Amino acid sequence: MFEPSPASSPSTVFDTFLGALQGTISVLLTCFAGYTASRHRLLNRQTVKHISTLCTTLFLPALLIVQMGPELTPPSLSRYWIIPAWGLASTIVGHLVGWAGQRVLGLKHWTIIACGRPNSNALPLLLLQSFESTGVLELLSRDGDTVKQTLHRGRSLLLLNAIVQQVFTLQLAPSVLARDDGHHKADRQRSNILRPGPGRLLPIVQDEERVGLLDDPDTEAEERPEVLGGALGPIVDAPDVHWPQSIAVLERPVKKVWSYMSPPLIGAIIAFAFGMISPLHRWFLDEDGVLYASVTQSVKNLGDIFVVLQTFSVGAELALVPSSRPGYLPTVWVLLVRFVFMPALSLLFVWLTAGRGWYVSDPLVWFLLVLLPAGPSAMLLVNVAELVDIDQGPIAGYLTIAYFLSPLMAIVCSVGLAVVQRAQERV
Repeated sequence: MFEPSPASSPSTVFDTFLGALQGTISVLLTCFAGYTASRHRLLNRQTVKHISTLCTTLFLPALLIVQMGPELTPPSLSRYWIIPAWGLASTIVGHLVGWAGQRVLGLKHWTIIACGRPNSNALPLLLLQSFESTGVLELLSRDGDTVKQTLHRGRSLLLLNAIVQQVFTLQLAPSVLARDDGHHKADRQRSNILRPGPGRLLPIVQDEERVGLLDDPDTEAEERPEVLGGALGPIVDAPDVHWPQSIAVLERPVKKVWSYMSPPLIGAIIAFAFGMISPLHRWFLDEDGVLYASVTQSVKNLGDIFVVLQTFSVGAELALVPSSRPGYLPTVWVLLVRFVFMPALSLLFVWLTAGRGWYVSDPLVWFLLVLLPAGPSAMLLVNVAELVDIDQGPIAGYLTIAYFLSPLMAIVCSVGLAVVQRAQERV
């Protein structure tokens, strides 16, 4: 007769639920602080964009180097391969489910990316950080590991998954989202052609769907320098730069590879080099290394800024992006996929595979496998929508609802921990 272990008792599961709920509420409050700051005009859209860019180009790469580097060794990669593999597989499944819903229900194409791409960096990182203070991480620590060590290892694995998902999304999302609002964009381009001269740069009538009623058109033009760049592009005297003839054959492949690069990916490559090359690992990542106290510690200080500041900027951006009603059917469909279907899929995956010797027997890894595909969609959706010049209003409206419901992750976390503890009994 099966006897439930104390770790899987109802009281422990309830305590875990309370701890996870506290963690998710802390994440929501951090988002709300950014939202409130923007609503009270302490931040404008240009400032929030700069903060978000700073997080992506400086703080996130720094965090990747100091968090992923120590774990990117051959033994660690052989143990933790399941994290990026499941992250990629679950993302593909989510996009396929989103595509099926878009085809059957006749939804906008942004719902495909919203179904498939969870928030894979700031939200789970801050959630994991909150679990440290609520005691949840103690239940996921290996024998001999402290809570701090478990937190460090968990952050490294989350970032490894985040890089895989970001590369996948940046290749897929622009072409998918560009299918929305195509006729609206074409009409706007035709109207620009019919208004030659200064009228292209200084619009007289505001577009009420994209700017607020009190916004100054001149201010809007300043906040969107790409509009000016597009108008002045043909008359800019740009030099015609060619590579030296001796290496001209490399120009096309190098530019092709560079087009796939991003600051987080470059940070991940540096982390991989530091982890795999023994001298660099000793100099930069070992605590007694010659460059650890100076260089690595400064990089760590920058990386530690990312999690809270990025979560804060998410709330600020939601307050500033002109939102509109996303529609009942698209919202319900995407929320069901993100908060019900994907968590159920990950719970089933861990229940069927964990503890059977197919991959590492580590409760933290199993718990992260549950956490990776779940939760609200990534804020990257708004950035890509702005990049391809489609209406961001419905996307911002959906994301506001999704992040407001983020405390539902407490249910996923508590059920996930119960599944992990049952799987431990197989080992």
